[in-house]
Amino acid sequence: MDNQNISFQNRLAYDKMSFYYLSLPVLLVGNLMGAFLLSAIQLDVVDSYSIIIWLSISIVMFFYGMYHYMLFKKEDEENKLKDANIWLDRYYADTLINGIIWGSTAFLMFPESSLMNQMLVIFFLFAVGFSAMGILASKKDLLITYVSVMFLPIVLRLFFMENQVSNNIGYILLALVLLMTIASNYYGKVINKGLMSRQDFVSIKHTHEKLKERFFALFERAPVGIYYYNQDLEIEDANEHFLHMNGQKTKNKLLETKINAFKSRQIAAVHKDVFNLKAGDYRGPYAAMDDTDLYVKLSTVPMINAAGEVAGGIAIINDITSEVTAKEEMVRTAYYDFLTNIPNRTLLMDKLKFFLTDKKSDPRYGALLFMDIDNFKKVNETFGHDVGDKLLKQASSRMATVLNSDEVFARVGGDKFALLLPALDKEKSDAENSAKKYIQTIHDVFVEPLAVMGEEYHLSFSTGVVFFKDPEASAFDILKRSETAMYEAKKSARGTDMFYHENMGAYAKEQLSLENDIHRAISNNELSMVYQPQIDLTTDHIVSAEALVRWKHPEKGFISPTIFIPIAEESGTIIKLEEWIFDTVFEEIKQLKNNGDEGTLKRVAVNLSTVHFMQPNFVEKFTLLVAKHKIEPRWVEIEITESGIMRNLDDATKKINELKSFGFTFAIDDFGTGHSSLAYLKKLPVGMIKIDRSFVTNMHQDMGDTMIVESVVSIGQNFNLQVLAEGVEDAVTLAYLKKINCDLYQGRFGYHPVPIEDLVSLLK
Repeated sequence: MDNQNISFQNRLAYDKMSFYYLSLPVLLVGNLMGAFLLSAIQLDVVDSYSIIIWLSISIVMFFYGMYHYMLFKKEDEENKLKDANIWLDRYYADTLINGIIWGSTAFLMFPESSLMNQMLVIFFLFAVGFSAMGILASKKDLLITYVSVMFLPIVLRLFFMENQVSNNIGYILLALVLLMTIASNYYGKVINKGLMSRQDFVSIKHTHEKLKERFFALFERAPVGIYYYNQDLEIEDANEHFLHMNGQKTKNKLLETKINAFKSRQIAAVHKDVFNLKAGDYRGPYAAMDDTDLYVKLSTVPMINAAGEVAGGIAIINDITSEVTAKEEMVRTAYYDFLTNIPNRTLLMDKLKFFLTDKKSDPRYGALLFMDIDNFKKVNETFGHDVGDKLLKQASSRMATVLNSDEVFARVGGDKFALLLPALDKEKSDAENSAKKYIQTIHDVFVEPLAVMGEEYHLSFSTGVVFFKDPEASAFDILKRSETAMYEAKKSARGTDMFYHENMGAYAKEQLSLENDIHRAISNNELSMVYQPQIDLTTDHIVSAEALVRWKHPEKGFISPTIFIPIAEESGTIIKLEEWIFDTVFEEIKQLKNNGDEGTLKRVAVNLSTVHFMQPNFVEKFTLLVAKHKIEPRWVEIEITESGIMRNLDDATKKINELKSFGFTFAIDDFGTGHSSLAYLKKLPVGMIKIDRSFVTNMHQDMGDTMIVESVVSIGQNFNLQVLAEGVEDAVTLAYLKKINCDLYQGRFGYHPVPIEDLVSLLK
């Protein structure tokens, strides 16, 4: 029985049963032949009646046993296994009846007077019994029963005879039977061990076949390329994935390939490592057979034959092109400007920090040039962002023509660029002259106008320069000083340059001071949150609120967000600031909801800066923060400005869609202040647009503002968006907003921004 779906014990029992029945004809024929021969020999010393009775029973038993044998042969394996106990019972019964028949010779075929014929009966009993005992030996209880019914009668007969010879023969017979039983028992163990070994072999064979099947299934269907090769570095076999990687449909061409033919010598060397009983590893470019350039991770291990020798190697090759490309794209997104493809502010600051550290061993001055394109805002306002973006790209490309390998040219925001010159001269006067020459070179490069969409544009830069030699100033300070110098240059005339000095403008110093204070404010608990209710114009109920940050400086008192928010955005501190804002607002929302104090409040709006929104991992960090506070995303509305969305419309749309799938809602803040509102509005999955307060405050006095407000409300209705008016400060404005069917409003005429405790009171 080789069926592995059946237990080992059941298979072993089946094998024993088969062994019994397959040996049954030999046993039956031997018994019948012995019966005829014994009957013939005993004709002269035993009465014919006894012989006929005994021989007839033997013949009947022969045919009865053969009948069972034929039934067993015809039965299928499934029924044999199912009725195994019945078949075994039949066999045991047939065997014991045969034993009883031969045991009856002690009474029917045993002569009283002829010692020779008595010995013949004993001989036949031994002959038949020994052959049967060899077969029955695999089952001890059956063997003992068979021996008892066959030999006990003759032993007893000999013991009860009244002569010493018979008694002695009885003792000898008993000893021989005992020896035969012991020998048969040992033989039975051998048979059982053989049957068990066979089943062990069957199990091992099945396991081997299963492992072989699994190996080939794994080999062929593995999600990585696998191939093995011989000592001549010839590919002997390869799986489907390796074929696919090489753009091949069949193995024919691959199996003709020698690894030495691979373009990379390093790859070939890795394959040879196995012949030194070493594993080989390679990570790098790989030219596929269809000339596709891939990036792979390849490992090789020795393939050992039965003699313990290295017969070749097995290689596993994984195409990690997409992974490498994704990482490169992630790095590019994090460190390079998406529009101009030059370093961004982050990479510039990293490089600047590195060069500042390096200045400990370099006596030369370095310089940072902060460059602002003159009158660029007018280009955007007049011709739109598309033309402005093309100008920025061309300006960046033209700047690349004057850069040396160790210099870094970066876009730090909008139309502002920075040029890092890490090593000029040892003397400051010489460094200043070198910087002036560099600036002049830049101006010369831009003498020729830029051509965009058939128009010519002349660009000039206002440039601020700061020198650095020792590492006592931080990279952030140096950047701000160069920016301060740039603004001083703008004050004097466009297209000029200015070197930074310590006495430059109190305003600039105040800006720098505030930047440093913002960092301290976050850690020193100087910030707080207030909430300005947003009111439904139809029901006059508070339905939402905008979260606003407030800063109470320990020395300067309250500082307006209009002052410190732009500074935070310029410096990059806005990310850390907004993380504190989100953390605080989400915790207060959770408390509000848990206490059942929300009343009609459906959501809380949080402002999101463009700088933060454009971070590659913003979505992940924002959703994790919400999950940390265990609040529902539908309670949060994210406000982002129109200009922020326009910086990278595709990326913004992707992120908004991703966050919206979690349940967040979006509003466009300061709607109408940009220049491409209708061009992108239908693409964005936002739910609300907010009319900037600059249009709302004077709308009943300025017809132009009134028309803008009416247009925005109409746009919202056409695009099925809610419209919220900011800066409502009087009843006249509110009445007009109701008249034109504006949805929501906020402003001092409704409610001032209030702490969370006061908001709870307003909601009751």
